[in-house]
Amino acid sequence: MSRFIASIVALLLTSLSDAKAWPDQPVKMVVPFAAGGTTDVMARIVAERVAALLGRPVIIENVPGAGGNSGATLVSKSRADGYTILVATPGQAAMNQFMYKRMPYDTSAFVPLAYIASVPSVLVISPTLDVSSTTDFLAKMKARTGGANFGSAGMGSTGHLGGTLLSMQTGLNAQHVPYRGSAPMLQDLLAGNIQFTIDTVPGVMSFITSGTIKALAVTGKSRSPALPEVPSNTEAGIPDVEMASWLMLLAPAGTPQPIVDRINAETNSALKEPELRDKILKLGAVPEGGSPQRVTTFLRGETEKWKRVIETAGIKVE
Repeated sequence: MSRFIASIVALLLTSLSDAKAWPDQPVKMVVPFAAGGTTDVMARIVAERVAALLGRPVIIENVPGAGGNSGATLVSKSRADGYTILVATPGQAAMNQFMYKRMPYDTSAFVPLAYIASVPSVLVISPTLDVSSTTDFLAKMKARTGGANFGSAGMGSTGHLGGTLLSMQTGLNAQHVPYRGSAPMLQDLLAGNIQFTIDTVPGVMSFITSGTIKALAVTGKSRSPALPEVPSNTEAGIPDVEMASWLMLLAPAGTPQPIVDRINAETNSALKEPELRDKILKLGAVPEGGSPQRVTTFLRGETEKWKRVIETAGIKVE
C-alpha cells in the first residue's frame, strides 16, 4: 500500500511541476469548423492576444466535420497537459450529445477554461410579410392555413433549434425546412418560400442593415450592440425564447488546475482590452469572460435547456 501511495504522490508532484513550467511549447487551439467562419475568425483574434500574454505561440488548427464532433473528439483524446484546447460552440459542448445517435466522445471528457463571447441570434422574417412586430407576426402565422415554415442551415443548426424553441414557447405551428447551408435558406426567405428563421446576428447582419430582410427581435435578454434598434426578446413579448450561440475554451478533463486558472486569467485579461473587445463587437458578438466556475454553471444551464428542447421535439441527426 505504501508503494502505491508513493506512486500517487510522485504523479501529483510531477503534474504540479509540469503545471509550473507551462507553457514551454506552442499551444494548439482546435476550431471544429472550416477556416473563415465567425468561430474561426474570433478564435484567431483571441489566440493572438492570449499568445502575447502567455509568451508562447498559440496555433489554430481547423478540424471540421460532423457538426463539430470531429474536432471535439480530437481534443477529448489529447493529453490533459494544457497544450491542446477546444474552441467550443453550443453543439460540441451542450447540444450534439442529445441529437446524434452515435457520439464519438462524452462531454464529461472536458473541463471548462474560459467563456470568450456570446453570439446573439435574431428572429428575421421574409420581406414578403406585411408585419412590423413579433406580436403581429405570430398572430398572422397562427391564422395562416397550414401554419408557418421556418428554414435553417441544416439539421441541428442554430436556425433549427431556434425555430423549434420559438414554436414550443409560443404555440406556433411551424414546420422545419432544412437546407444545405445558410445561403440557399436565405434566398428562399427572401422569395417568401419560408416565413422566418432564427440565425446568429453575424450571419444575417448585412441583410438586416441593407433592409433586405426584417429583424423582429434579438433572442436574448438585452439588445445586440450590433443591432441597437432591434428589440430584445423580452421587449418583443417572447421572453422565454432565449437563443444565442457562444464560444468557450475547453480542455481535456484532468488538466491541472493551475493551468486551467492560467488560461482563464490570460483569456479574461485579453477580453478586457478595448481593441480586442471592439473587434469582437464588430463581428456581432459580445465579449464575456468570468471564472471557470461561471463557465461551468453557464454550461450546465445551457445543457439542461437544450436537452429539454431537443428531446421534446424529437430532433435526431444521423
